[in-house]
Amino acid sequence: QLIEQAIWRVWLVSGDDKVDAVMAKGMRAMVLRDHAAALDAFDEIVRLMPGFAEGWNKRATIFYLMGNYQASIADIKTTLALEPRHFGALSGLGQICLMQGDEEKALEALEAALEVHPHLPGADSHIKELRQRIKGRKI
Repeated sequence: QLIEQAIWRVWLVSGDDKVDAVMAKGMRAMVLRDHAAALDAFDEIVRLMPGFAEGWNKRATIFYLMGNYQASIADIKTTLALEPRHFGALSGLGQICLMQGDEEKALEALEAALEVHPHLPGADSHIKELRQRIKGRKI
């Protein structure tokens, strides 16, 4: 858990004071559930620093919370292109795929997340359940 928290702290720092300030603003808006303000902040981050994976990941999270799953998936893909080991993005992709009924893609994403983060909370149980359901359909 301490290592996970340290990784998240590293991911949140862009190295640019302005981008980091906008990230803090967006994070505050997320906590307050002001999705429009958070989206504005994360839009600004991806414009200012398109190579900053966490800007894309946070925007993917806001899109998810707003129910815009296609936009969330698009931003998750960008996040993963920039940071292939982003277990948060992989887990989020798995959750969206589950919600959309694509259990095989959900399993693939969750297995990838677990490979990167072997102690990811809840991943083991989701994976076992998905494997059983998918195996049952193939019989």
